[in-house]
Amino acid sequence: MNSTKNYAALIISLFCFVALNATEFPSDSIEVRERTKKEERQFRARQIEKVKLPKDRFAIDLLATNWIHKVGNGFQSKWYSRGINIYFYWDFRIKKSRVSFAPGIGYSATNIYHRNQLVEDSTGIRFDVMDPTKLANIRTNKLTVQYVDIPLELRIRTNPDKADNFWKFAIGFKAGIRVDSHTKERIKEGSRTKVYVERRFPDIALFRAGPTLRIGYSVFNITAYYGVVQVFKSGRGPLANEFAVGISFNGL
Repeated sequence: MNSTKNYAALIISLFCFVALNATEFPSDSIEVRERTKKEERQFRARQIEKVKLPKDRFAIDLLATNWIHKVGNGFQSKWYSRGINIYFYWDFRIKKSRVSFAPGIGYSATNIYHRNQLVEDSTGIRFDVMDPTKLANIRTNKLTVQYVDIPLELRIRTNPDKADNFWKFAIGFKAGIRVDSHTKERIKEGSRTKVYVERRFPDIALFRAGPTLRIGYSVFNITAYYGVVQVFKSGRGPLANEFAVGISFNGL
């Protein structure tokens, strides 16, 4: 009888022990999961720190440039107007993250092709209708404006893929100062083609500025810019704002 009671007490004790420990398993499991997630986050952070991000110090942008202007102001630009940017950047990584800040400096030129006669007088710049005879013989007619720019970019990169390449996204702003402006006309006169260049147009705004955008993969990017400052000084030319869209090649 005593042995039966002892067996019963032992069974009850084992049952209580298992029940008490079973109630602790869920909390232990939660702690383990939380610890695992934290360790995983820390591991990923360490991996990002170890990743060597591309600096993209050097950029060449091949652009389609043009003006947004009021229709009917006498000016007609051509769709093949184009430009180029050549920039050098200093890339500063923010706390070993995938984000960096990049100030830069560089040269930029815009070439606006058109079929008008640019005239500058005491009232400013205007674009007159070109004489039909001259228009029939003209081969090139463009206004070129060149700047020294200071671009600023906030860059975000993805984790590298199997080829160690990155997707990149950059928003920014740039400001520039005009260093040259000139017109160029190539006109066929008989069997010869003559080139006429005229420089110094003070009625073109001295400064330009506006937001920029760059999206791409590896060294290939698409870039865009919109000028919030008008091309000509107030009251000294047609109302026009510059924009540019193109392909950008980044490296180093």
